[in-house]
Amino acid sequence: MVNDAESTFVLVGVPYLEYLPVVDLSSGRLLGMEALVRWLHPSRGLISPDELIPAAEASGDIVPLTRWVLMEACDQACRWSPSIQLGVNCTVEGLRRGEVSKAAAAALEQTGFRSGQLTVEVTEDAVVDLSAAADLSALSQMGVQLSVDDVGTNWSSFEPFKRHSISTVKIDGSFIAGLEPVQGINRLVVETVIHMAHSLGMSALVECVETVGQVQIVRAFDADAAQGFFFARPMSSAAAAVVAAGPETPRFSRTEVRTLVGPPDQSFDVGFRIETTPVRPDEVEAHEVGSDEVEDDAWTGAFGGEAAFGGTSREGGHAPGVTNGSPDGAPVVRAAADVPEDPSLNAASLSNPAGSREH
Repeated sequence: MVNDAESTFVLVGVPYLEYLPVVDLSSGRLLGMEALVRWLHPSRGLISPDELIPAAEASGDIVPLTRWVLMEACDQACRWSPSIQLGVNCTVEGLRRGEVSKAAAAALEQTGFRSGQLTVEVTEDAVVDLSAAADLSALSQMGVQLSVDDVGTNWSSFEPFKRHSISTVKIDGSFIAGLEPVQGINRLVVETVIHMAHSLGMSALVECVETVGQVQIVRAFDADAAQGFFFARPMSSAAAAVVAAGPETPRFSRTEVRTLVGPPDQSFDVGFRIETTPVRPDEVEAHEVGSDEVEDDAWTGAFGGEAAFGGTSREGGHAPGVTNGSPDGAPVVRAAADVPEDPSLNAASLSNPAGSREH
């Protein structure tokens, strides 16, 4: 940890990071990791993001929290393969204040992380907000990639996306949930956003992919990348470091949920005991054999991507997975431990009482 979180915030508790992989849909390779901030309260346990962000904004902690996330994530990602992109979210309020570019510059300078390997994720509202334009421009001038999150929720014009050198659009997960009916507005929205993004030279990433049917549909729509529980649940920073370390990392299956495919000599000591068995010419299926809680579950990874999370794989369409040979060992994979919230303690305040600091 590069800074002391306990002395930084008004809110009670401490932050930590988890990571959600971003997967290339044409090959299954890992393109990047999105940093997800979590907050651990001393009595309530894990605080949900829906509560944390408004509380941080109300307390004035949103700016120091943004600084902490960028510094910590850049420091941790320095140990990843340079081919794997780091994604960090920011708020429109931070952009309006000009704080995000300052925090990014400080994090890059102090950690030595490459600016081109960092993607700052913003919302559609931020892209069309004139008061956020200067900070977005400053980030672009640094060489930081920009990605627009939750696209499709308010149908703002794509023109500001081009003006701010947006490299990736992330289609909101609410549209992915309703993709599998053959007819429906969700399919139209997703296919249209992907087409518009490509026509403007941007990559299209879909969020919250949870079923093989959804994977098949977004691949058919020519989406570039995806993230969601189909591929992996959020993992600890230690697990992410192992998965993203390189130089060679396996790929995600695009037909089996949370399944590892890849070179036979991979060994990831990040959670479950699994064994791999080839099941088709182009992929290797991984079966979990050592957990009482998760069935057919495994973390996976790979590498690729230069233009934010979209990579450079769109030319030539969707290629089938590449066979890496028949594994003869059983890689060890462990999942990040969850920190459950205690519902009986929800009455405890997230903020410090007046005149006190609690850690």
